[in-house]
Amino acid sequence: MSTLSDLLIKYSQAHGTSGYEDNVRALIVREFKRLVDDVQVTPLGSVIGIRRAKLPRGARRNSEIPRLLIEAHMDEIGLLVTGIADGFIRFDEIGMFDPRVLPSQNVLVHGRKTLPGVIGARPPHVLSAEERKKSIPLRDLFIDVGMDDARVRELVSVGDFITLDRNVIALQNDFVAGKAFDDRSSLVALLELLRQLQHAQHAWDVYAVANVNEEDSAVYVGALTSTYSIRPHLAICLDVTHAQQPGLNQDHEPRVGEGPCIARGANVHPYVFEKLRAAATGDAIPHHITVYGGDTQTNAWMMQVTGEGVPTGLVEIPLRYMHTSVETIHLQDVALTAELLRAFVTALTLDDAQTLQGEKFVRGAGGMRGAGGMRGAGGMRGARSAKTRAAKKGGRSKSKTRALKRRSKTRALRR
Repeated sequence: MSTLSDLLIKYSQAHGTSGYEDNVRALIVREFKRLVDDVQVTPLGSVIGIRRAKLPRGARRNSEIPRLLIEAHMDEIGLLVTGIADGFIRFDEIGMFDPRVLPSQNVLVHGRKTLPGVIGARPPHVLSAEERKKSIPLRDLFIDVGMDDARVRELVSVGDFITLDRNVIALQNDFVAGKAFDDRSSLVALLELLRQLQHAQHAWDVYAVANVNEEDSAVYVGALTSTYSIRPHLAICLDVTHAQQPGLNQDHEPRVGEGPCIARGANVHPYVFEKLRAAATGDAIPHHITVYGGDTQTNAWMMQVTGEGVPTGLVEIPLRYMHTSVETIHLQDVALTAELLRAFVTALTLDDAQTLQGEKFVRGAGGMRGAGGMRGAGGMRGARSAKTRAAKKGGRSKSKTRALKRRSKTRALRR
């Protein structure tokens, strides 16, 4: 059985940008087939693994078993070939990179043949004093694969995708760094949940989903379409969030290594939040509370408005240096995310499904009816509050058109 570390290495080092997820999808289908009762692939390429409710011995299954969707996205940010000149490859971005981190990166150009390359730029010796003060714009970067123009054109076409070529680095104290931990770390937590459910009873059918097209899409088309297909009674989005590091607000960001984050706010159904918090406190799982005043800039945004509406929650893994080749996480946070999900899944009852239908869901001054008295259900280790934020992946560009095409995961903090 693969360890969490093994799975993180496998999925981080797989290559699949938004719209080009084939290699990652093949890995997920293989893993799902070992862990679930049925595997489906949507027309857009998202993978759905269905684990049927495991009821007590002698209990009869009926058609009213509620559906729980838990998802993470499989795609990563990347680059796209836009032109070839004198054997050098020009490119644009899929998702949002910080151009400051791109020069000198190793890359793989996925053309007719996968070619290793490096991102080059003019050396500092030939730059003016003013140019050396600024980051190099994307338009001035290029990829060198060591071939002449004719050979490059034989193997590479406009529209081919490019990924960073980076192996996972094991740091000290169970920290690891690598590419695409956004959101492959959540995928690993989802796989670990399915492994834990092999011998656990759960009253709901669990739909584990690896979605496509999160990084490139303002409307999260992978999550939107898979949610519409499943029509769940409840949904959980798994993603990453910014952790404390130099330069970020130290008082309002979660710390890496202190457990997952349970989101609360306008984009999170209050009943689902309470159930998640109760699962964490009931099993003494360290966690944080992150607060969003609006769009979380995750798949949760569109999942909740699919069909007639889906009560949706958000669980996040703290991560440093988002959208770089050295995204850094702690193994314990991935393990605790899976434990939180297992506690949540096994605690859901058929009564919860009835409560979420609307007619019984009432919030009053005394808390939340139907929430099983969860408000005030014990203390919370590692709980932190983030002041109202624009979005986990905010930092939109000035142009509205550009914002729809390229979403940043740099959260803009409202001060």
